[in-house]
Amino acid sequence: MKHYITDLDGNLLEVTDLKEAIFQVAMYISYLHDQPSEEQAVFAIRRKIYWKDIYTKLNQLRKIETQQTA
Repeated sequence: MKHYITDLDGNLLEVTDLKEAIFQVAMYISYLHDQPSEEQAVFAIRRKIYWKDIYTKLNQLRKIETQQTA
């Protein structure tokens, strides 16, 4: 089943494998720079906010999907 979510930039994203998408996003969230420069730190903060939002939306989809199959 295809799912769609909208990211913080307003882009529509198609989710074809929900379980794999959640796994990949969890990996992105956990990625940190060892010793980030100031520029990397600012970028990392923005990206972490972005990926946490995606992670939340994917988990909401999983919850809905679980309720529909129960």
